[in-house]
Amino acid sequence: MTSQSMEITRQQRDADISAEERAEEIDIGIVGGGLAGLALALALQERNIPCQVFESHPPSMSADTSSIVGVGLNGITALEGIKLGLTTALPQAGGYCTKIKRVTLIDTQVSDCSVQEFVPGELIILTWKSLHRVLDSFVDRSRISFSHRLLAYKACKQGGVEAYFKCPKEGTEDHRIKVVPCKLLIGADGIWSTVRKQMVGDAPRYLKMRTWSTLVHDPHLKLFDGLGKGEFIMQTEKRTVTTFATSNAGDYTLWSLRKMDQTGDMANSVLVERTTRGRPGCKQRALQQLDGIELWDDLRNVIEATGEEIITERKIMDRLPLNKWSDADRHVLLIGDAAHAQFVGPGQGAMSAFEDVHQLSLLLEVASGSSFSEESIQDAVKRFEKLRIPRTKKMQEYASYSTMIPEFQPEWSQHLTAEDRLKVNEEYRKWIQAYPNKQQGDPDSIYFQ
Repeated sequence: MTSQSMEITRQQRDADISAEERAEEIDIGIVGGGLAGLALALALQERNIPCQVFESHPPSMSADTSSIVGVGLNGITALEGIKLGLTTALPQAGGYCTKIKRVTLIDTQVSDCSVQEFVPGELIILTWKSLHRVLDSFVDRSRISFSHRLLAYKACKQGGVEAYFKCPKEGTEDHRIKVVPCKLLIGADGIWSTVRKQMVGDAPRYLKMRTWSTLVHDPHLKLFDGLGKGEFIMQTEKRTVTTFATSNAGDYTLWSLRKMDQTGDMANSVLVERTTRGRPGCKQRALQQLDGIELWDDLRNVIEATGEEIITERKIMDRLPLNKWSDADRHVLLIGDAAHAQFVGPGQGAMSAFEDVHQLSLLLEVASGSSFSEESIQDAVKRFEKLRIPRTKKMQEYASYSTMIPEFQPEWSQHLTAEDRLKVNEEYRKWIQAYPNKQQGDPDSIYFQ
């Protein structure tokens, strides 16, 4: 435990020791009620394993990232392993992706165009919020404690950890500190993870890209000409390194604008690090990225017609790979974005989190047979890290490669030909889709062994 996080705990306890509440020990504590946290709660619920999710937001605050999730074959396999039949609810909340079209422009000329078509069931596409609601609908509400913000954790001499949460006092506007002893504390609290901050002390890495996006209720597909049901279209203007994406997911259409920030000037123009929605000036900043780009008048018109209050602006960030995801003698563990947040391009962020949840729940099911003894927890976490870290390192490396930004490129990609790059992409796709087989690497692959 770092001295800084210990000081936070001491200050909180010394300032309001009379308000401190000590809860009974729980087997599994999950920090964060996002996709990874809810999926893990559901997986453990299906296996009759007691757990408690601690979410920092109140129940009235609905999460919305203004983004879309594509659930591919590895995600479908993982989700079915979490709860049999779970994925039958996903197309109803969104739909099947029918095709992805990629267009590259240089000035006003199309230099490259490719179309990838999908058969029904191969790729499900839905909004992040819809996917979150599906998971939430299956989780027993008694397993979720809202308005609980993690301050720190502390290893216990007798085993396990104590987690310190700031939460409201009932019937007042004041707060109290709740101490929750856990046999295993799992950090599923996203890219800005409090658990990782204490465990590792690093910060997310800025990938020199910014995005502006929103979701519009568009059941009759009137927002963009040429966008069909279940379609994803990505256009890149190579001269200005600007990408414009549109996608249909059920009754919603996404528009997203991404701009390379090679000098860092755009990052410095917005003081906040994290994703913001409706920040003053975000609409004008989005429109400025279209200066000098022809043929994108439809996007310009849509942005001008979009209310600034629903436009999400963010820096694109990732996390550097770790050799270890655990702490406190393997009684604290990171999963999902807290462990391995990656560039959004390949679309594997949520899928890798669902894989984590699937594999961890299987290992914890074995550990529960020993009533979560010290040895069984340590063995489950050790096996989980050995299984998952090599795979997610390869996924993070491929995601960094996919940025096409030289400083983030892995060494092996420095001198690839165009033909080589096609082979890299195809090998990655086959390896990812083979889940849960060949998790640590594909012996038949050149790049993902």
